[in-house]
Amino acid sequence: MAEAGTHHVATVNGFRMHYVIAGSGYPLVFVHGWPQSCYEWHKIIGPLSEQFTVITPDLRGLGDSERPLSGYDKRTLASDVYELVSSLGFEKIGLTGHDWGGAVTYYLAYDHPEMVERLMILDMIPGLGRKGEKMDLAVAQRLWHVFFHAGMPDLAEKLVSNNVETYLRHFYDSTVYNYSPRVFSDEDVAEYVRVYSAPGALRAGFQYYRTGINEDLENLSACTEKLKMPVRTWGGQFLGNIVPIWQGVADNVEGGQVEECGHFIAEEKPDFVIAQAREFFGPLQE
Repeated sequence: MAEAGTHHVATVNGFRMHYVIAGSGYPLVFVHGWPQSCYEWHKIIGPLSEQFTVITPDLRGLGDSERPLSGYDKRTLASDVYELVSSLGFEKIGLTGHDWGGAVTYYLAYDHPEMVERLMILDMIPGLGRKGEKMDLAVAQRLWHVFFHAGMPDLAEKLVSNNVETYLRHFYDSTVYNYSPRVFSDEDVAEYVRVYSAPGALRAGFQYYRTGINEDLENLSACTEKLKMPVRTWGGQFLGNIVPIWQGVADNVEGGQVEECGHFIAEEKPDFVIAQAREFFGPLQE
């Protein structure tokens, strides 16, 4: 088994960003979602680092990265990742995003197509919508947590901070989000509880949602061109087949739905993600 990676901190856009890097070869960047951190990718780093350089950052405010008070719209978060990758000396990358990380990677691909040669998405759409669009009631009910986190994030923080583990376990253990309620070990949960119990971490995470229904709606409305690079998308049972949605923002989209898999695809089906990454990003090594 290849190395699991080494931990580093870089200063980008005025804050300290933690990241893990492993292996050598063509660089692949993996961007996590909420309520997770770069630990989300711990099952795939070793195998993929046997043939690629694997970079897994902790996004602004989350994991072991610093927690600024602002800058949580997904376009700014994308610029954080861009600055990190550039500081490491990489001009071309293969990019993967999950959950909010998927929205972040969309903006990185949109704003810097010269860097992103291929984009893979795991159970995420480009954003919650565009300004002026309506949201289906069934979708809104399914995304109840978006409005709880975003509507009054300070109140949400106060309520959740009394028992971080109980709240987070709803997402990790519930079959609403997982095909099996046994995806996350106690060790996995303990790591996520550690980082989300740190001062400012819940606030930062809930700002992802506040910006998701404010700044992000404006930003997505301004994205009028389609992505040109190959895009591969895989949905779990939470979002289903997201290919049609991504076809609205990209010209070259393939993928489908992962059977018997929930939202946390990299942790529930790591072998699937490893195989997809090798197949999809492999040609970039040539």
